[in-house]
Amino acid sequence: MRDSVLTGMGTGAALGAANGAALSSDNRNKGALTGALVGVAVGGIASYFIHNGLEKRDARIRRDTLFNLEKFNVSGPQGMSIDGGHGLTMPVVESQWVDTQVQGKKLVEGHRVWVISEEPQWVPAKKSKK
Repeated sequence: MRDSVLTGMGTGAALGAANGAALSSDNRNKGALTGALVGVAVGGIASYFIHNGLEKRDARIRRDTLFNLEKFNVSGPQGMSIDGGHGLTMPVVESQWVDTQVQGKKLVEGHRVWVISEEPQWVPAKKSKK
């Protein structure tokens, strides 16, 4: 959010100063300053609302995707069936930390390595109770 507002304010200041100087007939410096101040306010407010709108849209898309995984052909959790068919379990993934080390003339910074410890498995569909 902060970066979006700062970008909007900077862009607004630059455009406002340029327009203020160009439109001012008697004192270009005063026109540029006034334009810059107006541009900062308009740019900051506009970028705030634009950023909030994008955040809400992204949250809605994430929620809709999560609750409709079958539309995206994604298997469910272990034991869960999709459309009455068999499902696929999630793989078990573990992380390992590798410390920073010197290898000859190289410095290898500490990093994480992800390892699949259990492969996904097919699971039968749960039978519905009638």
